[in-house]
Amino acid sequence: MLLLRKKVLPFNLSGLECTSHFPMDPRKLTDEELVRLLLATRDEDLRADLWVEFWHRFQPVIARTIRRRIARYTRWVDPDWVDDLVQETFLKILKDDYKALRKFEFRHENALPCLLKVMAAHVVEDDIRKKNSEKEGGGQQPEDIDNLPQPPSDRSRAVGSIFNGIRMNEIENCLQKRKADANFNRDYKMFWLYFRDGFTALEISQLPDIGLKNVKGVESGLLRLCKWVVHCLDL
Repeated sequence: MLLLRKKVLPFNLSGLECTSHFPMDPRKLTDEELVRLLLATRDEDLRADLWVEFWHRFQPVIARTIRRRIARYTRWVDPDWVDDLVQETFLKILKDDYKALRKFEFRHENALPCLLKVMAAHVVEDDIRKKNSEKEGGGQQPEDIDNLPQPPSDRSRAVGSIFNGIRMNEIENCLQKRKADANFNRDYKMFWLYFRDGFTALEISQLPDIGLKNVKGVESGLLRLCKWVVHCLDL
């Protein structure tokens, strides 16, 4: 085992190559093949090799998501902090015998990276709230994490920019007034994935639990709620 920043991961990942126990190169496996074999095998050596490949394949995606998410709250992103949260995300993946992966459905080739981005974003959010809570308890002034960040730079940027400086709880109250709408749960999730977590409309459309087949459906839902928030807040 290797102790990394006070967190224990089940395999030593530093400088390893995934070739010693596997009859074929695991780097040639699709995401789905890799995960299914990782979950099915009882061979600990094989599982170790597959886990190393999983780490090397998805660590950059998770780290990039975490850096971007942290950058929304602070001017300087501490690399050690990023490393800690990357490991925290992988621990969540490992939790309860890979429960998150066992429940996951591969509906398209980009589905797994989308899931991992969501998990990484939630890890950052939880950690920042925890840090701010500790600061408040210690009598220090916490960073304000309630300001809605800029949305991603795509064609909805002009619409999204109107939300700068508006506190999240104000927007949340407006959104909750539409709770009776038929597609509220889906559209509500899309709204926060886009404006708070930095997902593009394309990435949201590829998430299996959204249930939309194209970007146009996502953009329509986002625009519908954007118009409502503008009206609700009298902007």
